Amino acid sequence: MAIHPLTDPSLTPESLKTAPVQEVFSSIQGEGIYVGKRQVFVRFAHCHLKCAYCDTPMTSPTGQCHVETPPGSGIIEYHHNPLSAETLVEIIQSLLKTAKHHSVSFTGGEPLLYHQFLRSVFPDIQRLSKTYLETSGTQADFLESVLPWTDIIAMDIKLPSATGEAPQFENHARFYATAQSHPTTECFIKLVFNQRTTLEELAEVRGIVTHRQTPIILQPETSLSDRTVSILPSQVFAAENYLTQYFDDVRVIPQTHKMLNVL
Repeated sequence: MAIHPLTDPSLTPESLKTAPVQEVFSSIQGEGIYVGKRQVFVRFAHCHLKCAYCDTPMTSPTGQCHVETPPGSGIIEYHHNPLSAETLVEIIQSLLKTAKHHSVSFTGGEPLLYHQFLRSVFPDIQRLSKTYLETSGTQADFLESVLPWTDIIAMDIKLPSATGEAPQFENHARFYATAQSHPTTECFIKLVFNQRTTLEELAEVRGIVTHRQTPIILQPETSLSDRTVSILPSQVFAAENYLTQYFDDVRVIPQTHKMLNVL
């Protein structure tokens, strides 16, 4: 059995200044309330969950960190893993110079598995751009260590009908409360849903998200192979109608980057 990266007894303070990063690239945000915005993306390896709909490899094909430069070129530079915090900041700085960017998105996998590494990176990045954390929203304790330097949180609420996993609702509630404890951090919710999603699951979302003003993004589960969604229009409207009774900003937004065929 593999040792969890944060519980390995051989880890030292120095080794926590590195992390396995799959790729770093500049592209267009395809999900959530900032869809269409230009961002630098930092994709970490590995995740503690195994969602049925996940289409993201957990490691790069070579095991190295792939950096596309210039953006959109398909030309890849290779860096050894694990990547140091210093090297990552230098790569991000270089990509930020290629165009005007809205923010730097830390995604995965699950970036909070490497929260101590993020703690050493976020202050430097925040001096250059906004920090944007894409997360499963299940690890409140890890979030606390980086929250003061996190500008935006794109928080998933994992619906068992879509993930095929056990409910995470208690963990989500703790995570959301932690995110809300920092007044300058913006948080919005993403819900991947499909034809099996029930109103009972959406009722759980009501119990987790205690502020009506928090944006709720309904994201139809999208096939990677043919870019189709497996849900009836009537089911989309039913979910949207239900949630708009309780939240001020509910939107249905598919994964648009798949339509653009970009990273």
